[in-house]
Amino acid sequence: MAKRNILGSMETHKQVTIPFLFLIGFLLLAGITGFNDIQQAFTLSSIANVLDKMFEDAFVLIGILAIFLYELVPTAFRLLGTTGFFIGLLDEGFNPFVLILIASIGRLVGYYLLYIVGRLVFRVFKGKHKSLASAEHFLHKYRLIVFFTVPFLGALGDLVVVIAGHQRIGFIKIAPFLFLSVIIRYSIWLYITIGQIDLVTGNG
Repeated sequence: MAKRNILGSMETHKQVTIPFLFLIGFLLLAGITGFNDIQQAFTLSSIANVLDKMFEDAFVLIGILAIFLYELVPTAFRLLGTTGFFIGLLDEGFNPFVLILIASIGRLVGYYLLYIVGRLVFRVFKGKHKSLASAEHFLHKYRLIVFFTVPFLGALGDLVVVIAGHQRIGFIKIAPFLFLSVIIRYSIWLYITIGQIDLVTGNG
């Protein structure tokens, strides 16, 4: 009898693994950020507050754009950072989770651009032949693990996304894993940063 590969079973992913991953991811996210910040980020008043500040204060708009656009840059080419913009916007009263969402959406778009680069490389080397990677391809079989860890791998993670594009792994299939993982990564970083600021300023 053929040995069944649990990690590679699509039905297992759909019925058990993926829902479980997103449940654990959400609970981890809520544990890091707190349910209140997540809930407040999606209220009409919070959204209106963000839009008002964007259009009333040019520096706020610059900060938001800087955070978003910086995330489009591949990891290997990042020379500076946006920590100052995060701190400045927090000081303006921004909900931390709103900033996490802005950065995460920017990072997901950045991953898509890398994915497109991989697709273009595929066309250069294979012309218009549109064969897809087989179901047995490593990135198909283990995409749950691989793409969930991509945001934590730096430049190596960017390379994995380029390879996914080259191998024509559907971006829609990997985007949820990337997005959830990016949100968790930024939540850990930003709330640790906030804790450090509170410790230094005595607001903890």
